[in-house]
Amino acid sequence: MYQLFNIGVYCFLFVIISDKIIIKEEFKYPDGPAPKNLFWSEGCPGNIRNGRLFIDADTAAQRASSVWLNQELSGDLSIEFDVFLLSSSDDANNINLFFMYGDASGDPLKQTASQRQDGLYQRYHKLKGFIVTNVTNNDSVNIRYRLRKNPGFTLVRQSQMKRIKRQNKIHIKLLKQGEHFQYWENDNKIFDEQITDADKQYAKGLFGFRTWHTSMEIDNLLIKRIE
Repeated sequence: MYQLFNIGVYCFLFVIISDKIIIKEEFKYPDGPAPKNLFWSEGCPGNIRNGRLFIDADTAAQRASSVWLNQELSGDLSIEFDVFLLSSSDDANNINLFFMYGDASGDPLKQTASQRQDGLYQRYHKLKGFIVTNVTNNDSVNIRYRLRKNPGFTLVRQSQMKRIKRQNKIHIKLLKQGEHFQYWENDNKIFDEQITDADKQYAKGLFGFRTWHTSMEIDNLLIKRIE
């Protein structure tokens, strides 16, 4: 069973199958800016190109981008999507994400987006939520991963994987169930953590794509409720 909502000339697919799938987004919109009622950008903009979300932060100027899904999430979730790395002139290859993000003041993040229009990374460290960092950063051997929680940019765990295993198409999967947190790249489980008070302090918030010094495309975003 499914429900299809038409918003202007765009179609955003909300799917309900046994009350588990929340969002299935395939970015099948006309080329141009990402639909503003569904996404908003801070830093370099997110655009639709050839049926994918295109984020180009491999530029000579701003070189950072945060693209937010304009829907609050809550509870136990899995989030997965495909990333296609296109270019990174200084070999950053940066695939980050924000999860269960919000402002401790209670102000909606979209309402304060003008304060972060340059997309500078430190502006997000005073907000509340998780950041997963995924970057090569000119390391010819390893990919580096870091899981942090904010406010405070506190390191929870870091890991690495041999870069030789990475392909241009990468599947990312994130799971949060109570205080249990997992993060996968393709078939490799990078993080498997118990985070104290995660289910209380980070029970709801926004999800966002984040990159730096990298041009990439995103497709097949799937968000499901898990039990």
